[in-house]
This record gives sequence, structure tokens and C-alpha cells, in this order.
Amino acid sequence: MANLLLQDPFGVLKEYPEKLTHTLEVPVAAVCVKFSPRGDYLAVGCSNGTIIIYEMDSLKPISMLGTHSGAHTRSVQSVSWSHDGRYLWSSGRDWYVKLWDLSQPSRCFKEYKFDGPVWSCHIVRWNLCVVSVVEKPTAFILKYDESSGLLNSWALQSSGNEDSTNNYGYTLVACPHPTVESLIITGSSKGWIQGFNFDFETPDNENKSESEKDDQGPEDHISIQCCFEEKIANSNIKQVIISPSGTRCAVNCSDRNIRQYQLQVQMDPESETGPCSVTLELEHKYQDMINRLQWNTIFFSNHAGDYLVATAHGSSAHDLYLWETGSGSLVRVLEGADEELLDIDWNFYNMRIASNGFESGWVYMWSIVIPPKWSALAPDFEEVEENIDYQEKEDEFDIMDDDNNLHALTEAEEVTIDLCTPEKYDVRGNDLSIPRFVIPLDYEGILVLQNWATNA
Repeated sequence: MANLLLQDPFGVLKEYPEKLTHTLEVPVAAVCVKFSPRGDYLAVGCSNGTIIIYEMDSLKPISMLGTHSGAHTRSVQSVSWSHDGRYLWSSGRDWYVKLWDLSQPSRCFKEYKFDGPVWSCHIVRWNLCVVSVVEKPTAFILKYDESSGLLNSWALQSSGNEDSTNNYGYTLVACPHPTVESLIITGSSKGWIQGFNFDFETPDNENKSESEKDDQGPEDHISIQCCFEEKIANSNIKQVIISPSGTRCAVNCSDRNIRQYQLQVQMDPESETGPCSVTLELEHKYQDMINRLQWNTIFFSNHAGDYLVATAHGSSAHDLYLWETGSGSLVRVLEGADEELLDIDWNFYNMRIASNGFESGWVYMWSIVIPPKWSALAPDFEEVEENIDYQEKEDEFDIMDDDNNLHALTEAEEVTIDLCTPEKYDVRGNDLSIPRFVIPLDYEGILVLQNWATNA
């Protein structure tokens, strides 16, 4: 990453990966993948409940979560990183949502059990996430309370919608807005899109008795309001994603269509936390007109969401499809995998796309291949086919004491070089102020993974 300035800018600044470059032979079948915010690590959730952390420079596993206690007992369905890369939320078919402190990855930090398999969890901030549970009419907000040390949950429904299963169906997916923290978009089994605004309120305990303080539950601390609802399809909504800028929204439905919307959120001028209204304007529909493929997973590209990538369902579908969101045209098909691909994640710091295979459970990575350009080190650098003997002249690097050389040397000495102040952005425009957390090595977990790989 530090040497990107020395590379060919036309190769470094490509907007999407082009070639399959790495394959991680995960010893247990991978179900979901997620890069850390800075792209230093990749979390792989596996079918046996294991979560493996890979380091991206060496492409080797460095930790396995829950080696001592707290690991999932069934398949991990989703993982989500905190903004600083220290905390990780995970959900599984064992009905649990778990919060991991990666400074101590061998033990689960906190966990919460729901009434059914947990479909997905998406982080809002490090101690708060939104969860969708199989065959539940609502999504749930799960928050870790630092004062009590407990995880509390709230059903994501406004007053008057308690019995809404017949109208809206089950809530299958939920997605937090990346820029408006208090806004969550959900999708249901009957094609409904809903927007919920939530606000945590500080309880007024000064005028309450001790018995009232003990009787009040977590419901007294939060207000939830449905600020938007619209039916967009007559089929299941499989996934809802929002671009990092918060201006585009894409919905993957089981009717084989991916719908892209322009998302507009108008804030209430009298409220600092809640939006006043949410509007969706349809921009494009993406579909395979020939093969009529279903889509497994979709993901937006960079901050503005200039591209949309998707994995296709079916034994004959082995590629990633990449569309340009401005024009809605297919611009690239990323090939290389020999099997159907499931989950997908795209990190913009290392410009890599990761996806897991359905049959093998391996993780495939597409990235930018930058050919070495040695002439960037010096303007007069010349590449040779083989080493040659060079004899240095006696006065080749001597400084001549003439007026021109002295003037040039004086100007060079006056240039101030700052070696202390870090850069704010890299050459691709990514924010470098995001903190980078270093995960400690888990030697016990690495040995277990090596034994699994040997016996596989």
C-alpha cells in the first residue's frame, strides 16, 4: 500500500478488480466473508460455527474465535466489523448473536439468544446492531449496555404494527443506513420495504422510586417510529444494501430482479436524530434475460456506489456480474471460479473482492494486478534482460564546485520534507484516519486449523 505512489497510476486507480489472484483453501466450508474496515483482515464464518480471521498480507489464518469458550455450535450466517476493527458481531443458526472483543479472541465477549435461527446481523456502531430472525415479523435492535454489562433487544416496530405478519409477511433482511445512524431499512417476505427511525432516550430516574427503577425495562429507553413503507414486489426480498454515501439503495428479490433506487433522506429540522421522510426512486433493474438467473448476493462498490456486483445462483453460474450504476449496463464478468459463488464483500483499501464457493467452501479473491514498473524509481532507469558488469567512473558522482551546482544544492537543502504527519487519504481517495486495530495471534487456534487442514 505504501508503494502505490511509485506505480503506474492507470493501473493503481482502476475502479474494480479484474483478475482472480488468490484462493484460500479454508479447512471448513465458508458460509460468509467480511473484510475489516481497513482491509487488513478477512473474517470467514464457517458451516461448523467456526469464525476464522485471515491476515491479508500473508493470506494466512491468525486467529480462530472462541477456541476456549463461546463459539457457535452451528453454521455462522453473517459477520460484521466495528468501525475501528476491534469488535465483531456474528449470527448463527444456533439462535445466538455474539459480540467478540478481538483483543481477546479466544473467548466470546457477550451473547444473546433469540427464539430461532438468526438470519443476519449488521453493525450500527460497535455496541449496537440490527438483527433479522427466521420467521419473525420484525427485525430487532440489539445493544450492549456498558453500565449493566448486558445485551438488550427491542423489536423494530412502531406502535400499531404489533400484528402485521398478515400484511407485511416476515422480516427477512434489515440494513442500517451508513450516514444516518438512527435509520434502518427492512425487507419482508411479501415484498415490502420499510424504514424505521429509532432513538434511545435517557430515562428520568430522579423522580422515580427504587421500585419503579427496578420495574422499568429496556423498552422505556427507546422510541421507534415507522417513517416509510412501500411494496416494491410480489416476492421475497432477499437482500437490501445501501451505498456508503447513502444515496443509492439496491434490493435483491426472488423474482430474479435486482432493483436499484435513488435514496433520499430528509432530516427533521426540529430533531437531531430522526429523519423526517424517506423516498425511493427507481433507477434501474438488473436481470439475466437469457438464463433467468437468481441472484445470491449483491454489493456496492466505492463511496458513491458507481458499480454493483452480484453472484448468481445455479450450478452453471460461476462468475461475478458487475454493472455500472449510472447507466445500468453490464461492464464486466469476473471469471475464474469453478463453482457457484455465495456471499460477497468488496474492500476498497486493498481493492479486493472476496466470495466463497458453494461446493468446496473455499474463498476466492479478485484484485488488481499491477505489473512492476522499475522506471518509476528513476527517470533514466533502464531495464535489462540479465545482469551486466558496470564500472563506475572516478568522478561520476563528484559534486562540481561551480555556480550552477551550488545553486541547485542550496535549493535542495531548503526543501522541507515532513516525515511525521501522516497522509489523510491514499492515492485512491480512501480515508486513512480510520483506526487500525492489530489482532493478536492465536497460536492455539492456528494449530487446530492446521490439524483440520491435514485431516481434510
